Amino acid sequence: MSTGLLLEVHTATRRYLVPQNQLDRLTLMVADQAPAPTGRSTALISRDLGPLLDPHDLGLPGRRHALTVELRRRTVALLVERAERLAPPGAIQPLGALLARRLTWPWVLGAVVIDDLPVLVLDLRRIAADVALGVV
Repeated sequence: MSTGLLLEVHTATRRYLVPQNQLDRLTLMVADQAPAPTGRSTALISRDLGPLLDPHDLGLPGRRHALTVELRRRTVALLVERAERLAPPGAIQPLGALLARRLTWPWVLGAVVIDDLPVLVLDLRRIAADVALGVV
């Protein structure tokens, strides 16, 4: 499976990859500042990505990057500590059925090996949809 360019994002304690084509905007923001609303939708929801994926992944207040995903009726900004561009990696390896069933949420597309370590590739649009629906 290949999704083109991947963006490397860092939460307080972890590193993930997200397909760049699932991202509508990437903006830098300061603490306690909401991302600027877009003209396309009226409702803007902002959530830290780290605690969504791991309740213990809490960062300190400060500068954040907002990964903005525009849905039909809402715009969701998922906040991370840092975001960096990444060159196209090898193919994304899907998770095995046993591991995929153990996940709390079906938000992982697979993994890419970087420097001999597997890095999870997140389904950013699915995370944003669940946040917009209030499921999480």
